[in-house]
Amino acid sequence: MNPKGEKRIIASPQDWLTHARSDLKLAKLGLNQDVLLEQICFHAQQAVEKSLKAVLLFFHVDFPFTHDIEELLDTFEHTGISIPSEFLEVGVLTPYAVETRYPGFWGEISESDVNEAIIFAEMTIQWAEGYVLKKNQEEEKGSGEESE
Repeated sequence: MNPKGEKRIIASPQDWLTHARSDLKLAKLGLNQDVLLEQICFHAQQAVEKSLKAVLLFFHVDFPFTHDIEELLDTFEHTGISIPSEFLEVGVLTPYAVETRYPGFWGEISESDVNEAIIFAEMTIQWAEGYVLKKNQEEEKGSGEESE
C-alpha cells in the first residue's frame, strides 16, 4: 500500500495484463464450483477493465481510476485509439465492479450473464495482449535493426 500522500506508481502494460489474466483465471475457477455468480462476474469485469487500462497505458494515455468501462471506452474514443466494434457492449459489465460485491444490491445473475462476462473478458484480454505484445515486438525489432 502506498503511504498516504505519496503518488501511486503505475505499473507497465504487461503488469496490468498479468493482473487481467489472473482475474480471468479466478472467474473461471469459480465456474461449476460453490462460488457466487456475482463474484465470478466481478473478476470478469476486472479482467476487462485492466486489459483496457493496459492498452491506454501502453499509449501513455492518462486514464481515470474508475471501474466504469463506458468511461474507459470514451477515453479510447477521445484519444483516437481504435477498438473492435464488439467492445461497444462490454460496458454492461460495469455494475459487476461494485454493486455485485455486496449482498442485497443486485438482482439475480443467470448462467447466461456469467458466460457473457467470461467471453467479454477473454475477448478483451486477447485483443489487449495481441496489441501490446505485437507493438512491443515491433519496437524491439525496429531498435535491433537500427543498432546493426
